[in-house]
Amino acid sequence: MKRHFLKLSAAALLTFAAACGGQETAPEGTAAPSADRIFTNGRIYTADSDRNFVEAFAVNGDEILAAGSPEDLEAFASPDTQTIDLGGRLVLPGLHDAHIHPISAMPVPVCTLENAPLTLAEIADYAAECTAQPDMAEDDWLVVMAWNFAAGNQPGERFQTMREALDYVSAEKPVILRGSDGHHYAVNSIALARAQNADGDVVGFSKETLETDFTELAPYIGVDETGEPNGRLTESYALGAIGAGSLLEAGMEKRRASPELLMEVTLPRGITAFMDAAADPDSLDIYDALLDKGEFHARARLSLYFDPSAYADENGDVDYETLLGKAKAIRAKYEDNPLIEADFLKLFADGVLEGDPLSDPPMAPNAALSRDYLQPIYEWDEQAQWVKVTGYVDTDSDLCAETRAKIADGEIPDVAAFKAEHGFHPLQCVTSNGVLQHPEDMIMDYVREGDAAGFTWHIHAIGDRAIKTALDALEAATAANGTHHRHIITHLQLVRPEDQARFAKDDIYASFTFAWASSDKQYDTTVIPFIDRADGPNGVYDPDGYYYQNAYPAKAIQDAGGTIIAGSDAPVDTIDPRPFVNIEGAVNRAIFGPPPLNLDEAISIYDAVDAYTINAAQAMHQADVAGSLEPGKKADFVIIDQDIFALAENGEADRISETKVLETWFGGEKVYSFEE
Repeated sequence: MKRHFLKLSAAALLTFAAACGGQETAPEGTAAPSADRIFTNGRIYTADSDRNFVEAFAVNGDEILAAGSPEDLEAFASPDTQTIDLGGRLVLPGLHDAHIHPISAMPVPVCTLENAPLTLAEIADYAAECTAQPDMAEDDWLVVMAWNFAAGNQPGERFQTMREALDYVSAEKPVILRGSDGHHYAVNSIALARAQNADGDVVGFSKETLETDFTELAPYIGVDETGEPNGRLTESYALGAIGAGSLLEAGMEKRRASPELLMEVTLPRGITAFMDAAADPDSLDIYDALLDKGEFHARARLSLYFDPSAYADENGDVDYETLLGKAKAIRAKYEDNPLIEADFLKLFADGVLEGDPLSDPPMAPNAALSRDYLQPIYEWDEQAQWVKVTGYVDTDSDLCAETRAKIADGEIPDVAAFKAEHGFHPLQCVTSNGVLQHPEDMIMDYVREGDAAGFTWHIHAIGDRAIKTALDALEAATAANGTHHRHIITHLQLVRPEDQARFAKDDIYASFTFAWASSDKQYDTTVIPFIDRADGPNGVYDPDGYYYQNAYPAKAIQDAGGTIIAGSDAPVDTIDPRPFVNIEGAVNRAIFGPPPLNLDEAISIYDAVDAYTINAAQAMHQADVAGSLEPGKKADFVIIDQDIFALAENGEADRISETKVLETWFGGEKVYSFEE
């Protein structure tokens, strides 16, 4: 496959810049302006308020002049007009990815597992070979990207734990796997031994130090049956202790050296606008390099990420004046730029909803939940080469009450003896409902201050308690400030029924990555058994289960009047933003195969496409210039190889993910084409 990117000419760029303010229509009685190009013989979805299809549209400079039938457009033709036959192809408005990390998704040469579900032995062999190649180290670390933390990782004769597998990769240098979701990591013994306690002493992560120096970090560090770290880490909290914080953006120098690779993330997928969902102020030079070269072919919104806890004093009081001063300076830098605006702020309300059934005891999720997580008992299924749930710990029992009391007093029962007698790890008597990323009052204050400063919020919220907290914070900010910014809450993996109508009530956009709104049997065993009992006749997929009923509730939020938008979160899961995979997932909730994950929450193909076009354009403050193919808007559009509307309507939605982008046009110029 060859991908062709066409640079805009200098003249075209000047025309684009001059026309950004819009083009006046011809006064009544005067001749209509002539078109540079007329596209005809197509099936063109306008995404206008009536969801019309037309056969043709005319473009002058970077704007759409008219859309309708070929006869309607004759008035715009001149001897110089180029007529382009679409050959019956479907045309969509340029896609808007409302949640992507485009710089991290740039295809630079790194060691990557590409999210493949590999065994421990396969991971070790690949990592050992790849990290031995020149220029693959980051400082003195050996880094491997896109590790599938939720599937694969099966032990075997060579390795029983991830720590053992990564020790094989190197016994001399620290090794780290970065999970494909940006929330999970794995390291070897050399890395674990680097951990520094609060006094700055190098004591390492071990069974002993997890019970003393690192009690706050212990819930995020996987352990084996002896209590020693097994190499798996959840969230980035532990990375600072082992000196790996700088690795959160491994490969940045390679990205800076090849800024043009940013367009390879978006244009082949038909993406002409996007939200950088956690824009790092230190990485904006990549955007600037493309802008300087005239090679940035997108309409971007930057959701600026600042960690409020980094601006807090010893009492937890945050210096919002300094934090927001930095954000305002970046906003001001781009305020006159026609292609980039930095008027959003990013906040992480909580972490992730995956636990680790391969740890002993199983590590519960850390996303903020409205109830305590359950404590499933997993067993290894040799035939399936994966775990299965065989029962649950009764955390309300007298045994668990006594065990919790002992643990609280620092008396941890003998693990082997306890398991032999009771069949589960004593630490499974300890209950948790996850954590918010920051203290609730800090979240409330930061959201209020950011809203008052004129920023729109883009809030990561996974667990139902985090989503409630985000809604509460946005409601309180609006009431306190008298503002009406239409904020965004993204991910929405588990939403309480009583909160689903609040998106419409508060005029908040609900942002989904629909590829995840689908069943995935290995992945789901890391999530659902911690929330609903999975040892009944329906197993993991209980139609009456709380998770099944309320996971990614797109249809319920939409039916209540909320507006649905879509984003990929790439490179999470995959560096490919895969918009048509996400559209398929929105329509059939089963991109990984049956059973679908609560088909009642599927939305129509029109709703799914609108989530990627006009709805997302509205959420990103771009609906006046993009998101639909209507006169006066910019000529951003994509030509694809199959009619996804017809596929959905004919019962062939499972083919939508196969869609290829044939051409991407931005501002009236073709900037990408596909050839076999």
